[in-house]
Amino acid sequence: MKAKILHKTPKGFLIGRGCRDVKIGSVVVFKNKDIGKVIDIFGPVNSPYIKILPFRKNDEIYGTVEIQYRPQKNRKNKIKKHLKAKKESKR
Repeated sequence: MKAKILHKTPKGFLIGRGCRDVKIGSVVVFKNKDIGKVIDIFGPVNSPYIKILPFRKNDEIYGTVEIQYRPQKNRKNKIKKHLKAKKESKR
């Protein structure tokens, strides 16, 4: 998915215009670098505005970016497996 960065807010967030398929938590990529994460979607349904939390506040990014949805791994299951393996190794 593509989005166009419109401006930077005084608090450091980036505002862009995306497509209908954008999801909260998606990673924003510019020139093959992860630059931020979608934290809010607002406005019209067909071409919503997206609020992006940049990983670095000093980045000046304007133009077209790519939005990639990467599902988060379930940390609870990962922690449970780790604890279970730790208990078994003590036996």
